[in-house]
Amino acid sequence: MLHYRFEKLFAATVKGLTVAALFILLFIILFILKESLVVFRQVSIGDFIFGGQWRPVSLNLRLGLWPILTASLVLSALALALALPPAVGAALFLAHVCPDRLGRPLRSLIAIMAGIPSVVYGFAGVVLLLPILERLFKMSSGDSLLAGGIVLGVMILPFIIATTTESMEAAAQGHSVVSRAMGVSRWYMLRRLVLPASRMGIIAGAVLGVSRAMGETMAVIMVVGNSPLLPTELLGRIKPIPALIALEIGSAPLGSIHYHALFGAGFVLLVLLLAINLLFYFLRKRLVS
Repeated sequence: MLHYRFEKLFAATVKGLTVAALFILLFIILFILKESLVVFRQVSIGDFIFGGQWRPVSLNLRLGLWPILTASLVLSALALALALPPAVGAALFLAHVCPDRLGRPLRSLIAIMAGIPSVVYGFAGVVLLLPILERLFKMSSGDSLLAGGIVLGVMILPFIIATTTESMEAAAQGHSVVSRAMGVSRWYMLRRLVLPASRMGIIAGAVLGVSRAMGETMAVIMVVGNSPLLPTELLGRIKPIPALIALEIGSAPLGSIHYHALFGAGFVLLVLLLAINLLFYFLRKRLVS
């Protein structure tokens, strides 16, 4: 009887925490939307998103987010393009090639990488990566879109590897025994069976990596140069939305149009992340069916 009551209490606690988490998320969304509406009453949503200049403190006020929004998208795409191929290869190695004696410490190392503070990655980028780019491309300063993409790519690697490894291990359970019985080589099984069966896990890891990259702030601030320019070249400087908010929110007077414009930028980023996750949800349903 006591055991049954404990189970009911545990179930009720889990449900309550789930509902509380949903309410907190809803509150955050509504609060950001409320603070953003002030700027949307003065500047149309189209002009705010697609405008080409960001001058929130100028007498000739300009609140165009397009170069900054584009920088966030291009930076996240570059980080994913750099991280996804080695992440899939590392996941295949950990799941099906690496012996357990070596795999366990490697998995622990990957978990440690996921927990390293972003400022450490940013500091490593400033000390190690930027001087290399300066010498390689004869730049006066290595701060650039490329530097941000490399740092973010390294940061999202452990998240993609962990998600993809689990998917590949699950996918192989239905193929490994049959493949060995039929004399199929391990590499053929991995290439023709495991990889296609793991596509949902790979997509999930990619979405997780993109979400992580789009919200990253500190490491990006340290290596991208923080200039609100269109990302037209890999070696050019950019300023993504998280960097914009972090750098300017401290100097924006409370209640000013600048203050509310930064909330508007945050709301645009939030909607973009929700759209990416919804796209993954519908893509998963289509692939599964």
